[in-house]
Amino acid sequence: MPRFALLLLLVSLLAPTAPASAQAVYRCVDAQGRSVFSDQPCASQQAHPREAPKPPVASAQGFASGTGTTAPGCARTPQALLDGVRGALEARDVNRLATHYHWAGTGARAGRFLMDELEAIAARPLASAELAWEAPPAGASPGAEPAPPSRLRIEQSGASGAAGAVRTEFLLRRHAGCWWIEL
Repeated sequence: MPRFALLLLLVSLLAPTAPASAQAVYRCVDAQGRSVFSDQPCASQQAHPREAPKPPVASAQGFASGTGTTAPGCARTPQALLDGVRGALEARDVNRLATHYHWAGTGARAGRFLMDELEAIAARPLASAELAWEAPPAGASPGAEPAPPSRLRIEQSGASGAAGAVRTEFLLRRHAGCWWIEL
């Protein structure tokens, strides 16, 4: 029996194989906006070709949008948090902005609400982002160690070219050795 199996294996390796026909897969979008995958061209499906994903966009600070472009780990300093939030807002990337949010203790319903809020913030054009401190207490000595910033202030243009500026102040929270934003 083993001799027969060996012979069968040898014959199968030497036998000519049928050429695999490589067919293209057409990725299309139909009139209702649904994705259509077919071996036929999009025009024959009454659809148009699906656009390729846009390449990452680099910001003025050198941050790139898209998955996997955020630095690993947490923001160890308020300045690192500011840089990360600024980069996320310049790229208008809500998912990247959400990586800087302090989600500890947030339930599912509150999380959905917060993601909607973050999405609205990320959709607006960024004008400025800066750290803000509480006013020093009266009678504080001038040589004392300055307190860490307490807020991150975002100034943005109105959505879709609407007039007026929109200000958002995130509270800063230090947790597990990292700096986070909160609404």
